[in-house]
Amino acid sequence: MKKKLILFDWGGIVESHTTGYSCPMAWNDLFRKCGYSGKDNIFSQLSKYNLSCIKTSDEFEKTYNQMAIEFNFNVPYSEFTKIYKEIFAKIDYYQNVSDYEKSLKDKCYIGILSNLTIFDKERLDKQVNLKKYDYVFLSFELGLKKPHIEIYEEVQKRLNIAKEDILFIDDRSDNIEAAKLFGWNTLKATGLELELIKNTCKSFLQD
Repeated sequence: MKKKLILFDWGGIVESHTTGYSCPMAWNDLFRKCGYSGKDNIFSQLSKYNLSCIKTSDEFEKTYNQMAIEFNFNVPYSEFTKIYKEIFAKIDYYQNVSDYEKSLKDKCYIGILSNLTIFDKERLDKQVNLKKYDYVFLSFELGLKKPHIEIYEEVQKRLNIAKEDILFIDDRSDNIEAAKLFGWNTLKATGLELELIKNTCKSFLQD
């Protein structure tokens, strides 16, 4: 009988944040197409808007209107969402990591814990096939995001699994440190470190 759970982040683990056409590149291209002419890296400026905690399109539109003022956008919200989906569909991802995650299904429970916007779930599903996972925890559905402790607490409430039987894999140090302090086993890695991920999962499952 399975008793352990391995929770995977998505961005940086399955979807690229660093190689090929990456998520940060997509954000920069999106803002350019919407009218932003600045030279700053957009990805680093998004956290204050908490986009991955917005639960509905109507709420997202209100935030978009604020962003449009700051970044001098010249397209309506409907065009923004269309451009978003077109650009982000081009982001590279690691099929071998996606396949490996699902290969663990016979050995343990598998799940996803990821910060993402309301526009990302369809793309996530195409990359990993969400039906294959036992648990899916998405920030915009929870209204909470990593690394805030509240999201780990909420996930734990929904699980009948002890903290020591959970392994969480993420590419960001702040997310990992918060999860470790909460009491989960953790691994900081990217999708480019599949052998490290495999070895850590194997060791975790053998304990």
